[in-house]
Amino acid sequence: MHAENQALNQYHLGLWYGSYRFIISCCLFIVFLTTSQSFNPDHSHPQLYLFILILYVVLTSLQFIAYKFFQHNVRSAITLFYAIDILIYSSLIFTSNGPNLYVSLLFSITIFTASLLLESKKALFITLVAIIGIIYQHVVGSFFSSISSNNIGNSVLLSILFLFIYACGQMTIKRFHLLENSNFHQSLELNQLQNINRYILEQIETGYLVLDQNYHVVLSNPASKQLLGINTTFSTNAFSLYDAQPDLVKYLTFDHLKNGEKFQFTSKLSHYHTHITIQTLKTPQQTLILLIIQDTKRLDQQVQQLKLAALGQLSASIAHEIRNPLAAIVQANYLYLNSHVQEQEQLSNLIAKQALRINKIIEDTLGMVKSKDTLPQPILLDDFITRFIDEDLSDISNKIKLKYEQNLSILFDESQLRQILINLIRNAIRHNNPNYSYIIIEIYKQENLVRIEVKDFGDGIAQQDIHNLFQPFFSTEINGTGLGLYLSMSFCEANQAKLSYVEQTTGTCFRIECSSLAVI
Repeated sequence: MHAENQALNQYHLGLWYGSYRFIISCCLFIVFLTTSQSFNPDHSHPQLYLFILILYVVLTSLQFIAYKFFQHNVRSAITLFYAIDILIYSSLIFTSNGPNLYVSLLFSITIFTASLLLESKKALFITLVAIIGIIYQHVVGSFFSSISSNNIGNSVLLSILFLFIYACGQMTIKRFHLLENSNFHQSLELNQLQNINRYILEQIETGYLVLDQNYHVVLSNPASKQLLGINTTFSTNAFSLYDAQPDLVKYLTFDHLKNGEKFQFTSKLSHYHTHITIQTLKTPQQTLILLIIQDTKRLDQQVQQLKLAALGQLSASIAHEIRNPLAAIVQANYLYLNSHVQEQEQLSNLIAKQALRINKIIEDTLGMVKSKDTLPQPILLDDFITRFIDEDLSDISNKIKLKYEQNLSILFDESQLRQILINLIRNAIRHNNPNYSYIIIEIYKQENLVRIEVKDFGDGIAQQDIHNLFQPFFSTEINGTGLGLYLSMSFCEANQAKLSYVEQTTGTCFRIECSSLAVI
């Protein structure tokens, strides 16, 4: 394929050069005829000059016709172009008083294009023939006394110029070849990527449909047609949604579609109940709409599988947490009967303590399961944070140092935000360095995000424990259940926020990050 493209490009370039030769020959002939009435001292042999021009016009026209309509052996035909040009231009110089400007220019163009269209050896041969043609004709011309020996210097300079033009042409063609090879390999890679993308789109079960402003389908995959009930006769991407799925068009108002908008769709053309998500695609030419189409039945199955997986993980964690205190209770009960009164009292206290621990695990688990629905609402943090400390943390308010920017608002469920902050703040105070009488709550805006950071000056989190921080029932405290951070992270996710641990040189920092709202 690459060789065929090169041959085709060479043929078209040869066609352009053949046209150029024919036009030049006609122009030279017309110029001579219009100036032949006046004596022109540049032509020492006018009759021979005219004969050469007529011959040049005839040859260029015949060669052009043969090249265009008989596309055989293109390279040999192009080589013959240059051979005749060099001979004609040398003859024109012979019939004149040495090299002149326009013939020298024609020589230069011929040599440069020969460097581009011919092989390097053939181009060099054409260049050397041109040099020989303009220098050694002085030897012939001296026999007829038609060329002045004063022009030999111009011919030498012109020969050097020809060699320079040939070298420039070779460097240019090498550069062209490098660029062509680079473009060819890039086109292969791009074609491969397109094939991979097409294969992926054809294999995935999620439907993708891209529409322009006129509801014409720009891109689609088989899953989208199957889910929407689009007839298989619409096999290509170039079809209108009005014709393929008119029921869906009723749901879509292009100017009012919002990025991230979701809706359920059912059509009489399809037996699938689908869930569609809207994504806007802004291109330099136009705005496109991407419809992400999913089968709601399959989505429900996936959600159910995730719930079952989470339940299995939670059950395993609960079993693991209860096993330790239960084992302690069994062991203490076994030792109780054969122990003294003082030892029985200690064992009884141990059994009670472990039973309370089991009860706390159960209560925390039930609290997590019974958590109410999330109801986000705008919260002005200036007012909320001071009111929250007075109402929920009055006993430790003197240990909290506030740093916050004015007029920052977020969208969050207030009761859940309170639970998150209570957990983070009390943990920070519990693990704070005794040499510090306070912890820091810092609230600030970073680009379009509001950050709430709770910092202490304690020993921080051990490196090996960081990746387990938000796992249920993981705790570095002996009496901790490890559900506090897990619940806090779950509440943040339910409010489209993010809870993360920020490593720092001293102490511990937990950061809540959520989108900023305009001032209420």
